[in-house]
Amino acid sequence: QPDSFEKRSASLDTLFDLASITKTFTGVLLLLATEDGLIHLGLKVQDLLPEAKTSPVANVTLTQLATHTSGLPPWKPLYRTSDPLQDILQTPLEAEPGVRYAYSDLGYVLLTKILERVTGLSFDALVKTQILDPLNLTETCFNPVSSLHFRIAATANCPIRDGKTLIGEVHDANAHSMKGISGHAGLFSTAGEVTRYAEGLSTILRRLTLPKATQSQIPESIGGHSIGWFTATNSMLPSGDFFSNQCFGHTGFTGTMLIIEPKYELTLVLMTNRVYYPTDATRALRLRRYFSNLIASALR
Repeated sequence: QPDSFEKRSASLDTLFDLASITKTFTGVLLLLATEDGLIHLGLKVQDLLPEAKTSPVANVTLTQLATHTSGLPPWKPLYRTSDPLQDILQTPLEAEPGVRYAYSDLGYVLLTKILERVTGLSFDALVKTQILDPLNLTETCFNPVSSLHFRIAATANCPIRDGKTLIGEVHDANAHSMKGISGHAGLFSTAGEVTRYAEGLSTILRRLTLPKATQSQIPESIGGHSIGWFTATNSMLPSGDFFSNQCFGHTGFTGTMLIIEPKYELTLVLMTNRVYYPTDATRALRLRRYFSNLIASALR
């Protein structure tokens, strides 16, 4: 529900903090940059950021960043530094690049900086001009304006921000420290617009590029991840028991989920503000799987 105090009901037009579903937009932007000839996925971080030549991530490729096989740790408190990029460039790797799947926000923060560097545009401008405008998604955004707050789900009561209720303010602390704009978290959207985004992927990505988003780009022995998306074999994708090995999608820590099932030409979107109601994370996972099974069983 958008606001527990007013007891308003959620609808297709309620905006939610997408959290890590934002990463799928980063993946799409990365693929669009390859189509434009600005980069190729085999490039290393040091090829694009000269200041990274002595960094532990110097030889990490764009594919490894996008598929969470860079060796970077999952997270660190970037909100404590004035220069998140330098902080990441100085972070030791926890594994050799390409040998282990380990979900990492840091890799996507780094991709944000790389995309801004190679395009010369801010990340929010990239999202708007290359994804939102072509798909006519007018309400998906970073930092929703205050006039929309009556339609935004309350995300959480945040102790590190004076205990205030977050409405239209990104929940992720690192994204918040980056003025609400990052490639790992930050976007807000509605169930309706997330559905249209998913269904529009084939119109903004070329036919030969699209499989890099829909199919795993890493060995099955270490995981299942495409450029920006969980794929079917990834245990982090709560696709339930009935979807095919073609499905792909992403979840968000705040309680959001997007799954695309090409076999049934189905887009599955679940939007909740689960961190507003603190509970065991496994309960949220069970809900997501139950929802996936409920929809899939209706199609069988």
